[in-house]
Amino acid sequence: MRVYAVFVFALTLFAGCASSPPPPRVAPGYAGSAPAPQLAKQGPFRPNANLFLCRGGISNSPRAASDLRVVNFAPMIVVNGVALATAPANDVCLTSGFGPRYGRPHKGIDLYSNPPGLVYSAAPGIVREVGTATGFGRQIVIDHGRGVFTRYAHLSSYTPGIRPGSRIGFGVAIGRIGASGNATAPHLHYEVLTGNYNNPRKSFGLKAHNPLAFPAWAGLNTIG
Repeated sequence: MRVYAVFVFALTLFAGCASSPPPPRVAPGYAGSAPAPQLAKQGPFRPNANLFLCRGGISNSPRAASDLRVVNFAPMIVVNGVALATAPANDVCLTSGFGPRYGRPHKGIDLYSNPPGLVYSAAPGIVREVGTATGFGRQIVIDHGRGVFTRYAHLSSYTPGIRPGSRIGFGVAIGRIGASGNATAPHLHYEVLTGNYNNPRKSFGLKAHNPLAFPAWAGLNTIG
């Protein structure tokens, strides 16, 4: 039996608040998904304990309380044995949920902050894509191993040094929320993806999932 220590930090540290440009650059020599990545240096990010709906109307809204707090929100989730931050930015509110929207699928969640804040890596991993993509503008895709990936889109900028092949720890600043691509206002479009990256469409050939629908992380994951 192997035990994967996904992060070295405590849940008690959570804060109480709260798409033709050129294709993305891809790390060379890559097939499938990397093994569970070794822990790189961790960043300063600590997920907020709660997520609230933005005021003024929400598309694809999840269930929320009278104070707009998303019901049953888990700051950390588990996907295929990998723990991920559910909303990888601080002091944000939800402007759009996952699912059909205006007759088209919305494959992630949209997170807004004013002023636009930093975006952080949702888990340790290897950066696979950095660059512009149709509709998404400036985006980053990280491979967390075990066939789990995350996408961060509409960024205004990237953190210097973030490039394909970079090994990254949890909670490292990778860019800033923006309105690149087809965004009408600054926000982070965040996707949780699974599958085999070794396909003709790379990250766009992976399956998207609702980040709010996964079970909460309860610590170390034991994989038999």
